[in-house]
Amino acid sequence: MAGISHHLRVAACALAATIVVGCTEAPPPPPPPRVSLTVDGNPREVAPGTTFGELIHDLGLHADSGRLLSVSGRVLEPRLDPGRILLNGLESPHATALRDGDAVVLAEGTDSTEGTKRVVDDLKGLHPAVPQRTLTTYPMREIDIIGRVSGEVASTRFRPTGKGKVPGKVALTFDDGPWPVQTKQVLKVLHRYHAKATFFMIGNLVERYPGIVQDVRRAGMPIGDHSWSHPLEPPFAELPPHRLTTEIVETADVLRRAGDRPYLFRPPGGSYDDDVLREARRAGMRTVTWDVDPSDYLASKTKKELATYVLHHVRPGSIVLMHDGGGDQHATIGALPMIIKGIRKMGLELTTIPRER
Repeated sequence: MAGISHHLRVAACALAATIVVGCTEAPPPPPPPRVSLTVDGNPREVAPGTTFGELIHDLGLHADSGRLLSVSGRVLEPRLDPGRILLNGLESPHATALRDGDAVVLAEGTDSTEGTKRVVDDLKGLHPAVPQRTLTTYPMREIDIIGRVSGEVASTRFRPTGKGKVPGKVALTFDDGPWPVQTKQVLKVLHRYHAKATFFMIGNLVERYPGIVQDVRRAGMPIGDHSWSHPLEPPFAELPPHRLTTEIVETADVLRRAGDRPYLFRPPGGSYDDDVLREARRAGMRTVTWDVDPSDYLASKTKKELATYVLHHVRPGSIVLMHDGGGDQHATIGALPMIIKGIRKMGLELTTIPRER
């Protein structure tokens, strides 16, 4: 028994010694501090030893490439200038270990627009100016600026190369229809005097009054595009590109569905720039304004005032602006017989705006 007791004491002492030793061991060392850096200007921390390539993978970093664009903005080459991910301003190996204070920057490629070239063509015959303000026609030079890669037209200008030919004719034009009652009243006056005119119609009204559109077509009057909703604020030329295109194209489309083939566009308020001229041309139309405006949209105007103004300002080749819609046009309708007879007394013929450019 004494032997057993001695062995138990020895074992107990050994266990106690082990416990004492274990309790007095030093604590494990703290983990190394994380690495502080910036990624595209934003602070980040990563584990020590993280490499540049691991950071790119873990954060899904990607720098967009610069594209080659056509003159209209269409993508011709999506990776003309590849984007880069830089470490401290340099392209570095992905195995590079990151350190405190490193800066990772996404350097996106730069978009470039294709170069252009100038193409000049002397047109055959005589043509109106663009935009067309009168019936005068000229020997004309067309100057296109086109994309060197795409061949897309960036801009087109027409320049007279000689003296214009002025016809002994005048074109009466009517805007802002089709309009209930008034458009038909204008047609009746024109029919009574065997006169022709050109009508510029608003797209949403064409859609609303297709029967009136057919009346104008059956009377043999050309119909032009006068935008979808006749926006005035901001001016038509200041509309966003998508809105500008929609205003022109949707009206041309609804006129075609009505059986017409519009070849003329008149911007609301006469507001145009190179973009308006180009969009109209893309839709198969030339832009037409006027040189005689009696301001018949003003309610204060009397029929005598309107007729007097037109007859004092009209010249051979004039394009006269009047309205069959947009409000009460009874003064215009009342003045129309005086205008027709007065123009004919000058020895001038009443005509429509012709199709050829």
